[in-house]
Amino acid sequence: MLHRIGAILAILASLWALIASGISLYLGTDVGMQTDPTEETVAGLGWLETGVALISLVVAAITLFGKSPYIGLALAIIGVIGVIVSSSANIAFMATVAVGGFMAFMGRRHAQRHRGKELP
Repeated sequence: MLHRIGAILAILASLWALIASGISLYLGTDVGMQTDPTEETVAGLGWLETGVALISLVVAAITLFGKSPYIGLALAIIGVIGVIVSSSANIAFMATVAVGGFMAFMGRRHAQRHRGKELP
């Protein structure tokens, strides 16, 4: 049960991260990339954030239906990478993806360890 909650949390957080990266892209390209060199950095971060958010969305969906505990660990690693490459608007969402991946990893390990036994 914990692995499903973690995967759903990661799916929701990666959707919000996708929205935040879209806002980053809009602000970086629409406000005036020609006049200010920092806007190029904002647009570049927006593309990285969009890529990491899409990858985390796909991996979170695989985590929801997958059987291996290591898919959740991969999702947590993708979330940490997302925290490193994200701007300030997207860090909280990527941290939530990392927490959801860790929850999915621990929940799947717990379920595999106690298979056939009644849990307290």
